[in-house]
Amino acid sequence: MKTCLPEWVAYIVEDERLNLDIAILDTSSLHIHEAIIPELLKQLMLSIKADRCVKDPVIVDKESLVVLDGVHRVVALQRIGIGRIPACLVNYKSPHIQVCRWYRTITGAATPEQVLASVKEVGVAMKKVEEFDENRIGVSPTVATMRFGNQTFLVNSAFKNLREGYNIIGRIEERLKDSGFIVRYETEEDALRNLREGLVDAALCTPKISKEEIIDAALSGRVFAWKATRHIIPARPMGVNVSLNLLSNQKRSLAEVNDELKTMLEKRHLKRLPPGSLLNGRRYEEELYVFEE
Repeated sequence: MKTCLPEWVAYIVEDERLNLDIAILDTSSLHIHEAIIPELLKQLMLSIKADRCVKDPVIVDKESLVVLDGVHRVVALQRIGIGRIPACLVNYKSPHIQVCRWYRTITGAATPEQVLASVKEVGVAMKKVEEFDENRIGVSPTVATMRFGNQTFLVNSAFKNLREGYNIIGRIEERLKDSGFIVRYETEEDALRNLREGLVDAALCTPKISKEEIIDAALSGRVFAWKATRHIIPARPMGVNVSLNLLSNQKRSLAEVNDELKTMLEKRHLKRLPPGSLLNGRRYEEELYVFEE
């Protein structure tokens, strides 16, 4: 599929690992690679309407215009009727950009048997193993592993590709929620640490997706289930705070609105924060470049 790449950008943050090109783009030119969570989308739409601006740019592959981070913001603006969005364009081929995954943690179970019984209702087979190479997750028929404090079970169900595999994971999540369990999304490290410390009852360990599979899913329109990927960008820009008035004015060309964005950002102070910094109540693994008024 041919994509229409932006001719220029409004502002470039020159990080030593990769450039962060900031521009306003048409949402219609972007491609999402995973499904949205309806509840999260609804909350985000309300938040954007209340703020009257988009605070942080979505992360986009500059070559394919695939959205790597921020699919809910893209869809939220489209649903609101706003046709443009601030974006940070990056070179997705850079080895500094990593694709990680979200593990699912489960709480609210008295015993492992309760969780296993619920999962089996989806039609998957559960096989207990003593040792297992986690890199084998995603090789059919093993779609995931379910880990308890001292037990590991393979979640087996034949699948042709990882899109099908993540659809199975999505059904497992819904079954667990319907059974009254609480399912949360956590990084691999946080999920396993919380499991070791007894803060969660179980962890559903999911397969890793390649960059090539992500691009193919987005451009083909056959997207992954929600929360299939977690992208680690070495640094990301924050706090662009682009007003909805600027983003919704279709009478002005992209060149004109990007000229205005350029003027706005050049007047601000760019503050660099180290990995692990807390911003607006959230801790970030990456370095941050924050535009301060």
